[in-house]
Amino acid sequence: MDSNTGQTTGEGEIDTNLYSRQIGTFGIETMGKLIKMNVIIVGMRGVGVEIAKNLILAGPKSVQIFDPQVVSINDLGANFYCEEKHVGQASRAEASIGKLQELNPYVSVSIIPDVDTLKAKVASGETHVVCQTELIINNQFFDPAQIDADCRAKKVGYISTATFGPWGYAFVDFGTEHVVTDGDGEQTKQFIVTMIEKGEKTKIFVHEDKRHSY
Repeated sequence: MDSNTGQTTGEGEIDTNLYSRQIGTFGIETMGKLIKMNVIIVGMRGVGVEIAKNLILAGPKSVQIFDPQVVSINDLGANFYCEEKHVGQASRAEASIGKLQELNPYVSVSIIPDVDTLKAKVASGETHVVCQTELIINNQFFDPAQIDADCRAKKVGYISTATFGPWGYAFVDFGTEHVVTDGDGEQTKQFIVTMIEKGEKTKIFVHEDKRHSY
């Protein structure tokens, strides 16, 4: 371990300084799996680049992005890493890669150049999850059912998600052997806190229409 940064150099070891917040959120077991994970993200518009950003900050082993679509003026309003200089000059993946790499130096971030390489990556068995955020790239339809089937054949997790203005969807397939560890299956409860009053005994006031049960 580097005594200055807290970064560990051993394979599969967790940098508890760098990832302290994630450990508190995900737990040490999940974090241990995350740092070994190789992920492919298809599509670098609004949803794809946001997923890539958050995932890289979380700290997987590698994130590979695929989007050979050349940047258009419309992309400037969706992908926050696309700039005017990229319009007509670079693909959405090329426009995004530099800033994504800067987010976390301990995550390998790279571009998948073409469809054949994308298919080979899935077939290799080295990829753990494929996240598809685009159905059509360069006028080519990427059939989610076929990609899901290819992932299932190699026991690769598959996520398909997209947004359409005010609504969106997410489809998740981690295969028949996927285990859900949610203890009770209850939905997360939400409450609106209106005031917290300090004193010998702290009092928490919530919105009257959202009374808590604690």
